[in-house]
Formats: sequence, structure tokens, C-alpha cells
Amino acid sequence: MRNRLALAALVLALLAGCGNDTGATNPVVSMAGQLAKAGLAKAKGETAVAKAAAAPVSREDLAAYGKPILRVRSVQLGQDGFLTIADAKDEVVTWTAQGQATFSLRDGVLIQTRGLGADLMSAEAPSLAELQSGASYQRVYFFLGEDDRGTRRTYDCLASTVGRTSVQILGKPHSVIHVSERCTRPNSKVTNDFWIEGNAIRSSRQWASSRVGYVEFERVID
Repeated sequence: MRNRLALAALVLALLAGCGNDTGATNPVVSMAGQLAKAGLAKAKGETAVAKAAAAPVSREDLAAYGKPILRVRSVQLGQDGFLTIADAKDEVVTWTAQGQATFSLRDGVLIQTRGLGADLMSAEAPSLAELQSGASYQRVYFFLGEDDRGTRRTYDCLASTVGRTSVQILGKPHSVIHVSERCTRPNSKVTNDFWIEGNAIRSSRQWASSRVGYVEFERVID
């Protein structure tokens, strides 16, 4: 069991660095080395690294890690990684890639990122109840530009239920309700999608910023 836990920790580190972009400047890539070193010490040598890299991660591996796991994917960043909780206050949970990048979600709705280089500083975002009720509202995004000047973007949004469906998350099916949020402003539009299971967001595709684009979240292990 000790070896399995060590391997699970190492698998988390290695997969967090997987993707098309292997540049050291990418925060999700750079954090992998730190976790890999810790896992390597426990897993006894390079053989364990080779095994972890060769074998696909399983739900059992992640469950053995003993913590909630969030999968984060970004096509624009070229990343696919597994994150753990850095902080939780009330409904806001902050997920981290070893302190190098963080994603803060309130009831599963993205409200802040750090460490991506083009961060969402904060957001006035809908509650889960508003998404489920099909409400109309304003969503406000706050960004910090390269010149350290703040930018505010306000969108008029409408949430609507697409229907009930099933999603597969690392081999496990979940019965969910698909809710789509369509937001518009002059010369710009954003569409966020949420797959809600009971009273929680199981999976989502949410816009983070112009440079980061859309980020996909999957709650793998509760």
C-alpha cells in the first residue's frame, strides 16, 4: 500500500505536466518537477518513474492519494493535469498545481486564477442556484494587463437548461443536467457550460481570459 500511495503521488505529478507545451515557463509544467522529486524519493528510483509514466492513471490510483482531485484541461495552454485543494473558505475552493498555479471556484464556478500569466483577477459570477433556475444576470470579469492596469468586462448573461445527459469522468459515469450560460457584450461573447449532478457541478467548460481561453474542470475524486 505504501508503494501504491507513492506511485499515485508520482502519477499526479507526471500527469500534471502532460500536454503539448513542455516549456518551463508554463506553471502547470514547472510544478511537476517538484512533486516528481518528492514522489521519486518514496518510490525508490528511476524505475518507478518509468512505470508511472508508462501506465495510464486510474481512478484507484487517484483515490489512493487520499484527497479530493480536480482535473483541469486547457487547450490553449496545452495542459491536462490533476490538482488538489490549497484552501477552502465557505463556498470558495482554491485548487493548486503545487503553488505554481491556482484556480478558485465558488460552488464550481470559476472566479479567479493565479500563476497563468494572463489571470482572471476576480469575477462577479452567478451562483449555482442562478444557473439552475435559468436566470438572467450580469457577469463581470476583472483582469490585470501587462501594464498592470486593470480591465473590467461586463456581460449580459442568460442561463438555460439543455437537458439531462450522462458524462464519463475517468471511467465513471455520472447522470447530470447540462446547463449552458450565454454571455454577450458589444463585439464579444462567451459561452460557459456546466454539467450539474444534484447540487454540485461535476464538470464544466469555463472561459478564463482572452489569452488563456476556455478551461475544462472535472471533479474526479470528491
